[in-house]
Amino acid sequence: MIKKGKTIQKGGDSMSQVIEAVFENGVFRPLRPVKMTEREVVAIKIISTGEWQSKFSNVISRIHKNTARHRSEEIEADILSAVKEVRKEKYGD
Repeated sequence: MIKKGKTIQKGGDSMSQVIEAVFENGVFRPLRPVKMTEREVVAIKIISTGEWQSKFSNVISRIHKNTARHRSEEIEADILSAVKEVRKEKYGD
């Protein structure tokens, strides 16, 4: 079961993950072991490594541009606050 924008788990312990694979002989072969149950159905989005690197570089550039107007202390405080919020929600700390 797939819903756009959400991870839906159905059976097994699988979760969303990004893997590198090689397409050979009509089959995608993962380059590293993948934690999945046998015959589990997944949705695959194909993006070349070059395209992914380009998109990642653009995101990093935007982050640098947007954070340049803030002091590092402000950024660190926001990150620390976000980490505490996630831990509280996840672990009840």
